[in-house]
Amino acid sequence: MKKYILFTFLLTSLSISSQNATIDSIIEEVTNNSQLEILAHELFDLIGPRLVGTPQMKNAHDWAVKKYEKWGMTARLHQWGVWRGWERGITHIDMLEPRIRTLAGRQLAWSPSTSKRGITAEVTKIPEIKEKAEFDQWLKTIKGKFVLVSQNQITGRPDYQWEEYATPESFEKLKEDRDEASEKWFSNFSKTGYGYRDINKAFEDAGAAWFNFKLLVKSFWSE
Repeated sequence: MKKYILFTFLLTSLSISSQNATIDSIIEEVTNNSQLEILAHELFDLIGPRLVGTPQMKNAHDWAVKKYEKWGMTARLHQWGVWRGWERGITHIDMLEPRIRTLAGRQLAWSPSTSKRGITAEVTKIPEIKEKAEFDQWLKTIKGKFVLVSQNQITGRPDYQWEEYATPESFEKLKEDRDEASEKWFSNFSKTGYGYRDINKAFEDAGAAWFNFKLLVKSFWSE
């Protein structure tokens, strides 16, 4: 009985010793031979953002295949679907009236490019409507105009700043007003008869000068 117990103990010790050696080997590899910094630099800094349809995404695919092949692993690029290629360029937005002011903004994915001279146009937004027919009638008025699509935000401050600097009553009022505004906006949007994926096509067909961009809200207090 004593030999049996001793033998079991030795096997357990050997097993633990083997596990510790494996763990030590992993720690040694991570500590002294990690490739994370190099790989992150190549992927994040040199290739950059890899959005669908962009040249950077194709570059990332090619980079990954070459890395695997270098490590002795079989890899290939499997084409899934066909995407319209695009690349984000320079965005500059200026408000001309009622006063000149440069606005912070960014074109959204797959936006068409403008000419080098840019576009100067009036600005409009989706009005409050009762039914799709009313929206279709409004579409006839947007030719050559900028169309603001997204919901207007009632504050440029994040919630944590409201919670820190505002009174509890003001913060609660803000959240209530924002929820009410969101419900009203979504309800109005649903009456257009379009979804988020196809409403831009309606703007394009109606001849809008630009519609697929987002203004970045900033607080005047921070300027």
